Amino acid sequence: MKKAVTSLGLIVALSPVASVFAQDDSNFYLGGRFGVSTLTDACDAGDCGSNDDVAGGLILGYDFGNNFSIESTYDYLGRFDTAFTGVNAGAGDLTALTLAPKFNVGVTDLTDIYGKLGVAWWNWNSNVGTGDVDDYTILAALGVDHRANDLVNVRLEYQYLPDMDKDYFDADNHLITAGVTFHFGRHSEPEPVVVEEVVVVEEVVEEAKKYVFSEADEVELFAFGKSSLSDGAAQHLEPMLKRLQDFEESTAVIIGHTDSVGSEAFNQKLSEERAQTVANYFIDNGIAAERLTVTGEGETNPIASNDTEDGRAKNRRVEIESPEFVYEEM
Repeated sequence: MKKAVTSLGLIVALSPVASVFAQDDSNFYLGGRFGVSTLTDACDAGDCGSNDDVAGGLILGYDFGNNFSIESTYDYLGRFDTAFTGVNAGAGDLTALTLAPKFNVGVTDLTDIYGKLGVAWWNWNSNVGTGDVDDYTILAALGVDHRANDLVNVRLEYQYLPDMDKDYFDADNHLITAGVTFHFGRHSEPEPVVVEEVVVVEEVVEEAKKYVFSEADEVELFAFGKSSLSDGAAQHLEPMLKRLQDFEESTAVIIGHTDSVGSEAFNQKLSEERAQTVANYFIDNGIAAERLTVTGEGETNPIASNDTEDGRAKNRRVEIESPEFVYEEM
């Protein structure tokens, strides 16, 4: 017990130093372990009983939270028969106090493999008059440590104490244990809060639009008998251009018409050229050609009589129709 208290004192004394290097998840831990202990090379003169016994101990440590700990154990390693040359050591109890750094390597988020290399203070207490023998030796250990929850870890460990050699006593010890440790003040990293942005999408129906440009309305898109746009044509085409630019879903059908003056073939060609000139104006302003349908109907579809000047002016027209479409608004 005195050794265990000494170990606790060492760890507590080191805690201010530990706090300098510790991370947010640093913590003290306390636990116990239970297993099988094997004493070898302890019967070099005569026969002994079993070299295996039940063992158990206490675990005390400080976890820095960065895969590094300082750990101490106090173990009862069992009662064994011994037979050393020239000495009747008989049966005795073996205990050990260890202090070592513990280095963890993560296998999963919750499970580590670890190693320890430190010092052990062992004691052999014989009951046949040879008294106590104690000394220091090195400690080596390998294990698996699993974090069950914020409070509890479980572990499986192999520990080796070689060359326990002092006076008449000379043996090695192998210890396999299962253990549990309780970690005080340790907290899991909070799960990140994922905020899903809810985007409300509303479908909007844009109504069909139709524009008719005829000379009867004093809208001169073209000079008489020509297919090139007039100087003031752009202001009349602006509303349809804006619709096409603002909505990628929009399309347009452009139809050219003429009166009956001149040959039918001339009028057909003129109506097609005028419709294409309007389409080219939209294309030059960034509208894809595949969104435009262009056709000419010549003099075949009058909306007024070609027998009067006013009627012929109404028939000299360009119709631009953009069908209804649906777009999404956020």
